[in-house]
Amino acid sequence: MDLFSDPSLERHFTGHTNAITQLRFSPDSSQIATSSLDHHVILWNLKQAARCIRFSSHTGPVHGVSWSPKGNLIASASQDRTVKVWEPKVRGMSGEFLAHGKPVRSVDFDATGQFVVTASDDKSCKLWRVSRRQFITSFAKQNNWVRAAKFSPNGELVASVSDDKSLRIYDVKSGECVRCFTMQQAPPRQLAWHPMGNMVAVALGCNRIKIFDVGGSQILQLYLVHSAPVNDVAFHPSGNFLISGSDDKTIRILDLLEGRPIYTLTGHTDAVNAVAFTQDGLKFASAGGDRQLLIWQSNLHTYDASQFEAKATSCCDTSGTFSAEPSRSGSATSNDLSIRIDPRESMAYQALDENFQVLNSEHIKQETQCATKMATTPDKSPNMKIKCKKFCN
Repeated sequence: MDLFSDPSLERHFTGHTNAITQLRFSPDSSQIATSSLDHHVILWNLKQAARCIRFSSHTGPVHGVSWSPKGNLIASASQDRTVKVWEPKVRGMSGEFLAHGKPVRSVDFDATGQFVVTASDDKSCKLWRVSRRQFITSFAKQNNWVRAAKFSPNGELVASVSDDKSLRIYDVKSGECVRCFTMQQAPPRQLAWHPMGNMVAVALGCNRIKIFDVGGSQILQLYLVHSAPVNDVAFHPSGNFLISGSDDKTIRILDLLEGRPIYTLTGHTDAVNAVAFTQDGLKFASAGGDRQLLIWQSNLHTYDASQFEAKATSCCDTSGTFSAEPSRSGSATSNDLSIRIDPRESMAYQALDENFQVLNSEHIKQETQCATKMATTPDKSPNMKIKCKKFCN
């Protein structure tokens, strides 16, 4: 009997000069936007051998990015207190607004693409109309820094996590806080809405992951599968799996129906700060303090829970280039039989994609301007061509 396929590393990129703070796939999964402490956002084109574009308009570390539902806009949130909204192309238009009085930690588009919600160290979340860069209302029940704020899938609710150890649920129309969950041990660092919009997963600084029932006001599941603070979580589009990234340098994949970890993925050499699935769930990506962006095939559409224990206890290398073995480290609970995937011996890990050249958006614009000038300059003016070539190079 053929067993299900394990996750496998597909591509491996570097381009940032400091830690990556967040990543998001475009709605069509053809691009990834990453934010970084190096003050930049990089737009990675995954469908063709093209140069990636580095946008460097922020004056401080960039903490978060978000795609509009149509994929025609990207928003980025920065330590410089601004949110920038721009078209994801070389010569695209962009705009910005001073969103908060202190650093902005996150930004998130709603399902219509007309609004964004921001979270800040000024202890508030704010709702904005994108087209006019217009402030609408503030959600300010938090008593400390707000680490993240995200719309529910239908856009009717906003969830926020704060250093006051709270997860708060706000009604967008009324602005009222309709639910508040308090963490006892450590502040939450990030959150994710379940695709159905009825649950929220929270990444905690006490190495735990909690999943809350929003309507029932109760905790549904608790996982202690990391040995260091958890930085990010993301639901699979089916709602049956969850991935997490941690300071312990690992990625964990949880089977939510069975309530157990099924994979431990290594490969990062520093904290894993960001994880995300594509909209079809066929791929996911991870990034973090080591400045690496790893793209994985999830293969979760092949997963069969009835075969898990047989495969987990077989200790066999099922991928040819990956090591798959039960993980019984101190990072997991005593019944953790998750399959360990180490991609560092794989060709995808060892060979960076040489087709990708990361260039500043300003540099590409200069090249375009120079090419236009050279094409329109008469032959009797060779000095213009020489000057343009030097400027571009």
